[in-house]
Amino acid sequence: MDDSNPLHWSFDYNHGSQNPEFAQELIKLLHESEVKPATGDVNTDTEDFKKHVYQILPNFWRGYKRRDVQEGKLSIGTVIIERQKDNNDIWHYNVRYQNTTSGEDLRFQFHCQDECYRPLRDSWHVDAQNSCRDTYSELTWEGHFTADAEIQLCINDTEITAGTVDNSLPLTCNWALFDVIPAIAEKMKTLGDNVDVALLDDLEQLRPKNRLGFLDSVQFPIPLDGYYLYGTGVLPSYWWIDANGNIVIVSNVFETLILKEKMGNTS
Repeated sequence: MDDSNPLHWSFDYNHGSQNPEFAQELIKLLHESEVKPATGDVNTDTEDFKKHVYQILPNFWRGYKRRDVQEGKLSIGTVIIERQKDNNDIWHYNVRYQNTTSGEDLRFQFHCQDECYRPLRDSWHVDAQNSCRDTYSELTWEGHFTADAEIQLCINDTEITAGTVDNSLPLTCNWALFDVIPAIAEKMKTLGDNVDVALLDDLEQLRPKNRLGFLDSVQFPIPLDGYYLYGTGVLPSYWWIDANGNIVIVSNVFETLILKEKMGNTS
């Protein structure tokens, strides 16, 4: 890595112990994503479909036990985010998170109104699995809103209340932030406005007080604008957007997502 062009502190985990180096892998993935479209069977000849594929890089390599190691690859998994808008202006999300070190395999299905804050609508479904191969290796839950604005979850046939929605703030899901942040990025950057939102974290934990705001701009490794997410009970995370409006880097305490492939309209 060229020391004259360091990575921004919010995603600089180039400590030299990883092989390949964190910076080397991050830069390679960013440049590949600029020219490599995603492939698949879905008809993408429409502005109402988007798909983004992210590689998961470990921020701290020590202690990770890798499965299915590929020579010269630092990645410990992938995230695939697909969304399709129907004729009623509802976005239908399908998200899959796979971590080869923890054995996690998570699938999220949910619906959002076609608005900049992507408020959650109707019901949602989550399948969670890991590689323990015991009683706790699989979990499924459904969720919905009650008439009293409560969030009701049914986890393995057990009904619980996850909290009550405060209608003063838009309620969205952390996986919808890949569309929320680009939609309000210019407002936060040019006006210096912070935005308060409520999150249903992984469609399970209600995080009622969160703040989004502009962080910084960088030219290396490519021109990017950065934004932060801070909130009560939420790990700080940093979201970086390229010139085409794609979230290309998301970094939190333990891992960093790097855009690998993209398909569909970015507006």
